[in-house]
Amino acid sequence: MKITLFASSLQCGGAERVLVMLAQGFLDRGYTVNVVTLAGKERDFYTLPVGVTRVALDVMGNSSNLFEAASKNLTRLTRLRQAVTQINPDLIISFIARENISLLLALWGTKYPVFVTEHNDQRFRALPQPWSMIRRLVYPKAATVVSVSEGVNQYFSWLPEQQKAVIYNPFIIPDSLTEAINLPVGIDSNKKWLISMGRLIEQKGFDYLLTAYAQISDRFPDWQLLILGDGELRQQLSEQKENLQLGDRVIFTGRIKNPFALMNQAELFVMASRFEGFPMAHGEALASGLPVIATDCPSGPSEIIRDGIDGILIPSQNVDALAQAMADLMADKKQRQALASKATEVTQRFSITKVIDDWESLFANHLAMP
Repeated sequence: MKITLFASSLQCGGAERVLVMLAQGFLDRGYTVNVVTLAGKERDFYTLPVGVTRVALDVMGNSSNLFEAASKNLTRLTRLRQAVTQINPDLIISFIARENISLLLALWGTKYPVFVTEHNDQRFRALPQPWSMIRRLVYPKAATVVSVSEGVNQYFSWLPEQQKAVIYNPFIIPDSLTEAINLPVGIDSNKKWLISMGRLIEQKGFDYLLTAYAQISDRFPDWQLLILGDGELRQQLSEQKENLQLGDRVIFTGRIKNPFALMNQAELFVMASRFEGFPMAHGEALASGLPVIATDCPSGPSEIIRDGIDGILIPSQNVDALAQAMADLMADKKQRQALASKATEVTQRFSITKVIDDWESLFANHLAMP
């Protein structure tokens, strides 16, 4: 069977990382795998497995006016349809809402089964108009709308049950866990590290995290908070750090090609997200052997983290509770070790084998339909 995976790019992000892991998983099962992206290869952050055929359309770009935007969108849809037709796959998996919509529009009237995946809770991160309206029109044309968590799936109550599915993302112990790494500027190798990771956007709640850490950091001079990632709020969060007088107790590292090598040397992982879908950072921290403190926000953390077993869930947007949970674990090495001893079980609960099995069951059910 020939499978095509489609995304806008292979830039740094959770959905893009999932695409790469699924590509490897399908290759290992003997499928022919193609990956189509709207962006060119120069935007890549992730590397595809050997054996995957890549089609980079290089049709991304900004528009200066409405007419130019419409023209470029039509070109993208035309090029996308041509690429898929040339590959002639048995089925296609698409990643992220806008790309799902674009693909369904591009392939309107064709025979190709399209499985669209949703990675964020649309109850809290709704698409702007007219995208939201168009999605309601085109999603009924999808073979299946696949949500990455039960919480994400709840948004799609307007679709028939037989057209929906939940398939979790996989977590694996990365091969690069023990690689040597040049420490980013400011990181002190003699201190214990508390790590957070994600795009520096409002959703991820780094403002809450900084406020909470400021409450307790004076009590833990032998610790540093490392925030891995980049995004639109970088300057704002840096200014907040300075206003809180956190100094070198908090380090913004920017994007790191191999964050797992840092996590392998850390003591604790923390996230203060306002909402999620099925957060890869949480699961990858567990896979790296770290206990996780996370807000019990919708959706996903409570489906990954087993409270009191491999991590701690705290009320969403509660700065005091976040500060207390961090202080408790930073002060208690035995408790950190107890949680860490169960952390890597996430790679069994959400193994690539189970995830590919679920996808194959979904394909079989679709192919069996009249």
